[in-house]
Amino acid sequence: MSGSEENGSDAMVAYCVPGGQNFQRVYVKVHGYIALIICLLGSVANSVNIAVLSRKEMASSTNSILTALAVADLLVMIDYIPLALHIYTDIAEELNRNSYAWAVYVYFHSIFSQTFHTISIWLTITLAVWRFVAIKFPQKNKMLCNKRNTNIAIAIAYIVCPIVCLPIYFAMNIQELPKRKDFTENVTMNETDVLNVSALSEPMYAISMTNNQNLLTAIFWIYSVFLKLIPCVVLSILSVCLILKMKSSDRRRQKLLKKSTVAINEGEKARLNEDGGKRGGRTDRTTRMLVALLGLFLATELPQALFGLLTAIAPHLFKMCYYAFGQ
Repeated sequence: MSGSEENGSDAMVAYCVPGGQNFQRVYVKVHGYIALIICLLGSVANSVNIAVLSRKEMASSTNSILTALAVADLLVMIDYIPLALHIYTDIAEELNRNSYAWAVYVYFHSIFSQTFHTISIWLTITLAVWRFVAIKFPQKNKMLCNKRNTNIAIAIAYIVCPIVCLPIYFAMNIQELPKRKDFTENVTMNETDVLNVSALSEPMYAISMTNNQNLLTAIFWIYSVFLKLIPCVVLSILSVCLILKMKSSDRRRQKLLKKSTVAINEGEKARLNEDGGKRGGRTDRTTRMLVALLGLFLATELPQALFGLLTAIAPHLFKMCYYAFGQ
């Protein structure tokens, strides 16, 4: 190997080392408790959203999407609670983390959480598109974003996203770990050691990734581009468009109010201002809420998208970097 090749190899190995590992060792101690707080509060909040938005008097296209979004997020959070308790906290650390049942759950969690998180992402995009249509084309809003089209969009998200995530289903398998016989040899046991040794004598299982490098590369590209990067780009564009349209609509509304109140008395002028302000205020509040939602979404998803793209380009970084910062 030439000197330049050695330097290149050393540079690749140096990525995320030792900073990533040091960060992971510190953060993993608090990750479980942070995740539990988020999941518990999020589960309550999403349950309230579902209960309120699904009421008959609250029926609307926007609320239907918000309800479907709350269902997807609620399922993701409920699914993550056992994992956070069992792996990342001391609450259930005495349970066997290498049993076959636990390996099955981790396998299920990996597929289930990614699928419903993807559904949540595309429902967020649908919500942004519906809101943009409502502001940009108010005359066509009822026709384009009617109840039927909304239900179709929700159904497509819940049907297509699991299909898109199909490669993830085949990327993992449950593998029995080799027994460490040497661990129990030449060991003097007391009564408290019996349970530990008996646990070690039982079969141990873990999730392993497929050895098919082409499949792994395809998964990284699907994950980083379709599931993360494209939604981030689309939402960035929609967010800018919504903000610009909101400002434009506000300026136009103010001009119309001024023109319409030139030839009328002060009482009628005040009434028009109040009615226009209420309608405009409701529209602005809804749009601002959505813009805030999109901003939070980008803040959490964009780093993952870039990290996933980096891993797709340089797969060797997965074990060195993604394991360190993935949580």
